[in-house]
Amino acid sequence: MSRYLLHIILFGSFLMISSCAKEVTQEELIKEAVELKLAQWKASQLKECRDQAYLKASEYVDSIMLVTSLENKLDTIPKPAKPLKPSKPTFKEKPDSVVVEPIYKKE
Repeated sequence: MSRYLLHIILFGSFLMISSCAKEVTQEELIKEAVELKLAQWKASQLKECRDQAYLKASEYVDSIMLVTSLENKLDTIPKPAKPLKPSKPTFKEKPDSVVVEPIYKKE
């Protein structure tokens, strides 16, 4: 147990000594913060510009597709052909066996 404790103490002291090697001034911190903010702003502006370009391109493509579809009528099912007229049926004429007399007789 004491051996592990010795390793932990040595490792901790090494970390503290190595971390204190470089002093950072206030100006360097401010400069790094400004550069970080500037990089973030540029990235957000680029993303916003790209989104607007995609939106305009999408509207343009949609309008082209709409115009094309109105001209071509993008109906995938063809209109069926007009059916042919059926032939006239043939009727058999029956002989007239009843003689019809006129209702009003002219004199």
